[in-house]
Formats: sequence, structure tokens, C-alpha cells
Amino acid sequence: MSRETWKKVFSTIPDMELVKLVEIWSIQVKGFRTINQENIKKARALVVGEALKPRNLKMIKAYYTITDEEADEPDGNKEEITLEALLDIYEEGKELHLILGGLYASEEEEMEKLAEEFENALLEKYKTSDLGSLIDKENENEKVVPEPKGMKEKAGPSEWEKKWNKSEEKNKDLRTKVSEWEKQYSQLKQQLKDEKQAMLSEKQKLQQELGVERSQHRETMENNEKTYEENKHLKAENAKLKADNSHLNALLLKHQQEVAFTNQDENQSKQHGEADKKQVLLVGNPKNKLTENSANHTFQVLELKDIPIALEEGQLEKFDEIWVMTYLVPPQMRKKIKRMTQKDIMEFTDFPTMKRYIEKG
Repeated sequence: MSRETWKKVFSTIPDMELVKLVEIWSIQVKGFRTINQENIKKARALVVGEALKPRNLKMIKAYYTITDEEADEPDGNKEEITLEALLDIYEEGKELHLILGGLYASEEEEMEKLAEEFENALLEKYKTSDLGSLIDKENENEKVVPEPKGMKEKAGPSEWEKKWNKSEEKNKDLRTKVSEWEKQYSQLKQQLKDEKQAMLSEKQKLQQELGVERSQHRETMENNEKTYEENKHLKAENAKLKADNSHLNALLLKHQQEVAFTNQDENQSKQHGEADKKQVLLVGNPKNKLTENSANHTFQVLELKDIPIALEEGQLEKFDEIWVMTYLVPPQMRKKIKRMTQKDIMEFTDFPTMKRYIEKG
């Protein structure tokens, strides 16, 4: 709804009612500490301008939305509102700004059309071109009827005069009591008015808060719907990623299997080559790389310090041949080796002799 439409609605708010609404809507105007009945006419244009600002107008529309939900409606059914019904509730005293505000706040095309028909009907009925001029209709002055003066009568007989005076005393007492009762009634009436006004103010504030809560609820529902759609999209992407991951894992597994088969073939070839070589236990370490690169022999060097343990555990029997470097192994240890093994023992007095033997194959 346009700002001009709401500006027209605000023009139908009486000054005193606008003072109350300024407090309810918590509107502040520069240059005025408070808005009251003394300065409302000067501040009215500024108040309307502040109310038309987006942050305030949103809250005010919520206020009129709640007010409209509790407005007097024919048979309590919103769908049955007619132009005649609106004219009737206006004539019965319903404030014009509440009727128009409720219709426009609904933001329904039918309600907007009905509001325009209602405005035109009022302008034609009251022969005016401005809805703002209709607010004077609610401010009629009360007429005070003067109390009639009693008529003086001529003096009567003394007995009659006594009765008259006695009657006058009673009337005086009654007037005093009536005056006291009127005073008490006025006080009670004002108290009731103040309590009613307080209740109305509290009700309007609650209606405003409820309107804001409903607006926030709608926003929350919209955000929840957006979040749901985002989650749905993320789930679809996640499922796609899982499928891609499964495909990559399958490819990786296939690759690993191919590598494993290749390594197995290489190991088998290597093991086959090693199996063709003679397994030789070389007692005494000549410290020469020839023992690592022999084409026909696989050497395992047994250090001098490890000979006793190897003899006790029978490790020498695992080898095809036992070679002893006599220049590195003492005679007593050589005798012990020969005594504790059934294997043939070949002795070399120096490394060149062993080298020539290896080279001959």
C-alpha cells in the first residue's frame, strides 16, 4: 500500500486520539519532547511524516491488522462486510481511522476496493472533498441546561409559612446529599474512565506486540522454508559426492590390485631367482661387497661373537654350504663348528682365495 494511502488514513485521526497513538506507537518527533493536546496541532505534520517511515509504518500496519480482526463486523464474518455495514458502524461511533486502517492493512484487493467505495460514500454523504474534515463529527459540544429557578410565592398565614420553611429545610438537606452523590458519582465515573483508558492502552499495546510477533513468525516460516530448500540441495550434492567418492574408491582399489599383482609377479621372479642360488653361511666377515652381489650364491655372514648362539640353536643346518674364513676364526672355534654340524665345511685362508672360487662358479 502506498504512502499516500496511509497519509490519507492518518488524516482521519482526531488530535486527541493521535496523541494517544503517538505514545502507543512510540513515535518521537524532533523538536518536541512529548506530544500532548497543547502542541499536537503544531506537531501533527511531523508526527504523520515520522509514522510514514518504513520502520514505523510496518509496525503501524500490524497494529491496524490486529485492530481490524477485532472490529465490529456483521455476524462476525469478515467475508460478509459490505459498504452498508461499514456506514452503519461508522454512524454508530466507530472511529474512521480504525475502519480505513483495518481495510487497507489487510492488503487484499477486495478490501482495498471496498475502502475506496466507503470513502466515496462518505464524501458524497457529508458533501466534502476531504476525509480529514469528518473528524469534527466526533467532537460535539455538550450542552448545559441551566437549573430552573423556583418561583416565589406570596407570604401565607404563619402556619403555612412554618410548613414552607420546614419543607425548604428538607429540600436543602436533600440538595446537599444530591450534591455529594453527584460528586461521588463524578469521581467514580472519572476513575472508571481512567481504568478503562488504561485497559484500552494495554490492549492496544498487546495488539501491537501480537502483530509484530505474527509478522516475525511469518518471516521465520519463510526463512525455515528457505533453509529446507537449501538443505535439500545440499543433500543432493552430498549424495552426488558420495557416488563420486565410491567411484574413485573403486578405481583406487582396482589400481591397488593391479600394483599388488605387479609387485607379486616381481617378488615371485625375485624369489625364483633367489631360490636358484646356493644358500651359504659365511663364518667370519671379510667386509667385501662381493658377498652381496654374487650371481650364484646368497651369503649370510655370521660374526665371530654370534657363533656360540648359532651352534646352540642349530642355525648352521639351514644352509646349503658353510664357508669359514680361517684367518678370522680361531682354531678352537673351527673345531667346535666341525664337531656340531653335519654340513660340509669349506675353509679359505684369505679373501682372494674365496674370490677366485666364486668367480669360477
